[in-house]
Amino acid sequence: MGAHLEEAKIHLAASGEVMARLIKQFEPPRIDPKPPSAYFDTLVSTIISQQLSVKAADTIEARLRGGVKDFSPASVAALPVSEFRLHGISGSKANYIIGIAEAFVDGRLDPLELEAMDDKQITAALTALKGVGPWTAEMFLMFGMGHPDVWSPGDLGLRNAVRSLFGDDIDVVATTETWRPYRTYAALYLWKYTDGTPAPRSQ
Repeated sequence: MGAHLEEAKIHLAASGEVMARLIKQFEPPRIDPKPPSAYFDTLVSTIISQQLSVKAADTIEARLRGGVKDFSPASVAALPVSEFRLHGISGSKANYIIGIAEAFVDGRLDPLELEAMDDKQITAALTALKGVGPWTAEMFLMFGMGHPDVWSPGDLGLRNAVRSLFGDDIDVVATTETWRPYRTYAALYLWKYTDGTPAPRSQ
């Protein structure tokens, strides 16, 4: 990420005064690509975090992992919904996680194939699964695969940050286009500004 971050800082700072100020003020978290072996875990974490604060999501995920010793796709796919609910996960999210686990087991999601896909292909593969919407796919691309140029238009934190910094009349699409090919890093700075975290309006 180091090389990307330095390049991103130069590019984003040149895009305008607002982003230049954020770059001086904040240091974004690392988004190093995770290995394919971690993709399943990353997707589960993202499902759990849907519409929850980071603290709440981390607490619930820790309970689940503490109660389920073998967290492989095959083992998770075999769990009853009641096991998830025992650890604070809703029935709908439990079914989403089980569905993702089943997709890894039966080959609909293959980690090595995902690693070789482009953003559109990855998004299509993920959103074909129940409970995985654009926001979940975007978070996976950012925080799971470390892709540098991902924007999440449905993220509430980003929408609020853009509105606060640029005004209600801003052309969001045109503005984010100036941040290519480092829109992920722009998002990280905007989340830092709001002291917020990814928060979807929907999946």
